[in-house]
Amino acid sequence: MPNDYFQFKQFKVNQARCGMKVTTEACLFGAIIELYKCQNILDIGSGTGLLGLMLAQRSSAKVTCIEIEPAASSDMLNNIKESPWSDRINGYQYDIKDFLVQNPRMYDTIVSNPPFYYGHFQTVDPQRQQALHQSSLNVKVLAKTVKNALTPLGQFWVIYPFYESQFFSLHAEGLGIYRQSIINVYNREGQNKIFRQISCFGKKSKRCTIKEINIRNDKGDYSQDFISLLSPYYLHL
Repeated sequence: MPNDYFQFKQFKVNQARCGMKVTTEACLFGAIIELYKCQNILDIGSGTGLLGLMLAQRSSAKVTCIEIEPAASSDMLNNIKESPWSDRINGYQYDIKDFLVQNPRMYDTIVSNPPFYYGHFQTVDPQRQQALHQSSLNVKVLAKTVKNALTPLGQFWVIYPFYESQFFSLHAEGLGIYRQSIINVYNREGQNKIFRQISCFGKKSKRCTIKEINIRNDKGDYSQDFISLLSPYYLHL
């Protein structure tokens, strides 16, 4: 069973009520996101608030975290309140569509670790079901949100499994949101199957760069790239 909390070097993530717990790939995603001259961050479907907290740690930006599920929102709000950056992170229990209608503004950085699956198996835990499946935050909603809320030169970062990543990219490009970089994540060095795909999108079409990272080396230990990225966060790195 997952722990009710995850302790990082500078903050703690309580996750007893949230359907989706802290995962290795989510932590890697938060560490990879680039924040060059970032001032305003929007985290869509924030769950426990993990990404918002990680990005607040290594920036001076104002962060807005939006989560629709009540139990996850409770964890998120508590985690924000107890963090060192509670003065510049705001959390809201909201449907992202309604939030932006009532709070119209633009963000130079938008991030999301969205529900991955569409039409897959149903889980017995309704909170985990909403966290995993695209019933509330599908690719159409997410892409339209990015189109409306991203500044002209802003960046949108998202993590999906490979198939869902391609599906989102096709839909986003139809709205004028273009994939500018890809980071293919492998569970272990030497594996051929992409575990997750981290993508950066923007409103300007340009040549897409492709990189890769292994979470673990061929011996099963964390890779050096992973250690370099997560050492500011993980307690024992």
